[in-house]
Amino acid sequence: MRAELAQYGGITVMVPAAIIIAVWLWYSNPRALRTWVLTVGATYSLVALSKLLFKGWGLSFQHLDIAVLSGHAMNTCLMVTVGASLVARQFNPALRWPAALVGVLASLWFSAYCVAPYIHPLNEALAGAVLGAGAAFVFLWRIEATPVDVSPSFIGGGLVVLLACALLPKYNAELLLNRVAITLSGAEQAHQEPSWRSDAAHRKAE
Repeated sequence: MRAELAQYGGITVMVPAAIIIAVWLWYSNPRALRTWVLTVGATYSLVALSKLLFKGWGLSFQHLDIAVLSGHAMNTCLMVTVGASLVARQFNPALRWPAALVGVLASLWFSAYCVAPYIHPLNEALAGAVLGAGAAFVFLWRIEATPVDVSPSFIGGGLVVLLACALLPKYNAELLLNRVAITLSGAEQAHQEPSWRSDAAHRKAE
């Protein structure tokens, strides 16, 4: 069950969630939309960079047991935290930060108990979660004084679209990242497992 739930943190659901939030902000406040685009672009770039560096050149943070940043965990912490705060803000502005806190706590649980260990080891899941949560709170802080008004019909429509996306087959960008990493690095094949992790598993088996 937890392994199946983890798939909802992937791009099939979370990229539409980012677009839905962008549409909400587009109709509400262009300044907030620009901040959102920068936030999403920066966080996705950091996750993609970590994966390209590892897949192409084998570069990682061995002392932290982190080969890549978890995109599933980052996605969930960023989208759920921001989405919960924006929705709560429309009904009662005083609830915007409590809702964000609830969102980030739920996302951290999801990262620790669903994403890990089924998609990423715990340290990678938590690293992605910290990135997503940090980006979410920075974004919410940046738009704190910015008026953001989203109509209930827009909120309802977005949730319906998100539910429809959740019912679709789940995809990820790993194959694409593998090809890009190989092209950039010139490696024969993409790195899939850190050598230190493989060695530790081999010693444990012995």
